[in-house]
Amino acid sequence: MQQNAVLTLAQLPENRSARIAALRLSGGMRRRLRELGFIAGTRITCLHRVSDGASAAYLVRGTVIALRRNDAERIEVLP
Repeated sequence: MQQNAVLTLAQLPENRSARIAALRLSGGMRRRLRELGFIAGTRITCLHRVSDGASAAYLVRGTVIALRRNDAERIEVLP
């Protein structure tokens, strides 16, 4: 991974960490993720992806959270 290159959370490889740069979501989903700790600057780690790539589990502020790929594609991270 290239340093300082913005990726989507869906592109973050398993067992790698990054910092949240931006949420490109709106409404209830954006509000809920912010309540769960998805805030710019927060470290996030991809723990596991399902084999078909439809979802993944992430560690954020001590909590494991599963997201669908289409939601993870709208979260920007910096490695």
